[in-house]
Amino acid sequence: MKKHGNFSQDKIADHYNELSSHYEEIYLTAGWHDPLKCAELAKEAFGDKAEEAEVLDMGCGTGLVGQYLKERGFKKILGVDASKGMLDRAAEKNSYTELKELFLGLPDTYPRELHNRFDVITASGILAEGHLDNKVFDEMLLSLKTGGYAIFATRTMYLTQYNYADRIRELTE
Repeated sequence: MKKHGNFSQDKIADHYNELSSHYEEIYLTAGWHDPLKCAELAKEAFGDKAEEAEVLDMGCGTGLVGQYLKERGFKKILGVDASKGMLDRAAEKNSYTELKELFLGLPDTYPRELHNRFDVITASGILAEGHLDNKVFDEMLLSLKTGGYAIFATRTMYLTQYNYADRIRELTE
């Protein structure tokens, strides 16, 4: 767990490639339920229309959110992650219609094919120490269709520590 918080963003893909083989064991043992909560909130928002919704799972990792989304009736799920190792693990779950290697947090170079495409975005674990700054919210907005939902989980302390709350407030205004 200590190693997980002790790396820089320029090494994020390497860090997660190394961690991919035992990521779920570590976090599920620690009681990390954020992926499940994101999927539950998405289901709450879409109900019986989950099957029709297009989902972008940002920082999909090993595919926990995708697995939980699929179990709740979502069928069109794109997962993106900076780590090839994590994407390989996610592919094993057969929950995603597409997986794409993508380094997040660069809205100026964010792929056009992801703009204005998704009904819901999920993000579990990307708003954390050593991960992404608040520019990722710009990418969320670029990706969402009008009326779409951004569903993400983070520690309360990170909202202020990494200025996530300030950016959310700015975008809301």
